[in-house]
Amino acid sequence: MGPDVEVAIDIRGYLNVGSARRVARRLEPFNIAWMEEPIRWDNPRTLVDFARSVSVPIATGEQLYTRWGLREILESNAVSVIQPDICHAGGMSELRKIASMAEVYYVTVSPHNSNGPLSTVASLQLQTTIPNANMQELFLNMMELYNEVLTVPLVVKNGHCSPPSGPGWGTDIDEEALGKYPPTKHIPVESEPYLPF
Repeated sequence: MGPDVEVAIDIRGYLNVGSARRVARRLEPFNIAWMEEPIRWDNPRTLVDFARSVSVPIATGEQLYTRWGLREILESNAVSVIQPDICHAGGMSELRKIASMAEVYYVTVSPHNSNGPLSTVASLQLQTTIPNANMQELFLNMMELYNEVLTVPLVVKNGHCSPPSGPGWGTDIDEEALGKYPPTKHIPVESEPYLPF
């Protein structure tokens, strides 16, 4: 990929502390953007201790909800990036509050985003309003499908995506196009790419 592309490694909380430390040490020479969810997020003290024990940047937060869920991790000043999900953490208003809390600790915000076109648009709009915004997670393999159901398409150019301009979110859902994708029974997918909608 070359030196101009930042690479983040998502562990998805699958490792124990010892194994995650070994992986972090092996990643040190590669100057990664961050190591995401190296261990489970449900024990903040252990996550904080782990983050302090390694030299690669640690990101977490997609499974944590509201500012109270992220408070202990932010107060520890041990992680570099938080990744609250706009659909799970309380919406745009709560994410702005979380971002403000994170800013106090010099932590950047890269919203987790795997929930479809509207969460993508909302996350992009949010990112333009917070000073400690970092990167926005986008599923490039889904953009064609997202743009099929959005009235104003999202454009990714040179690795950057700006939110649509205009009133509100700058786009809306094309209900006729969405009709091609009726609701179905949710079937968990073991790995990406996620099933369309």
